[in-house]
Amino acid sequence: MAANSRSSLFRKRNFLGAVLLAGVGLGVYLGKFNFGWGGGGQFGIGSGGSETHVTTAAGNIKPLEETKLKKELPTVVPDVVRLLIDDRQYYLRSENGGDQDVPIELPELIRLIEQAPGDADGLRVRVYLKSTARASAEENLKTALKEAGINEASIFWVPTPVK
Repeated sequence: MAANSRSSLFRKRNFLGAVLLAGVGLGVYLGKFNFGWGGGGQFGIGSGGSETHVTTAAGNIKPLEETKLKKELPTVVPDVVRLLIDDRQYYLRSENGGDQDVPIELPELIRLIEQAPGDADGLRVRVYLKSTARASAEENLKTALKEAGINEASIFWVPTPVK
């Protein structure tokens, strides 16, 4: 009887060990894909306020972003609007990327996309996401595009996050 319980315990231990190794292996495999979870720098001491304020001559406190000169929106509508979502903000991407991205409000963005003729494949907008892009910003964009009657086939969601 003691030998039987010992072999049963040995089998259970081996089975649980194999399940544990399979779980760790699956976790490592899935960890290679960036599903937008985490990304570092989201939690911790001092990660709360990223907004910088300046005091104007009148003594009013305004966010630093409002004091910067906004770049002009393009006067010529591109064939395909290139859009970047970072946190809850929308930016028009320049052809070369980088710091040339222009902030844009959602209603203005929708008007621009409606005017875009599209390329040979029928795409009117390419949506790039940063790893810090919020799901609420994506959902707001999807809702606004649907309300504007823009076909889902004319929207390309770039699958890999940009930096």
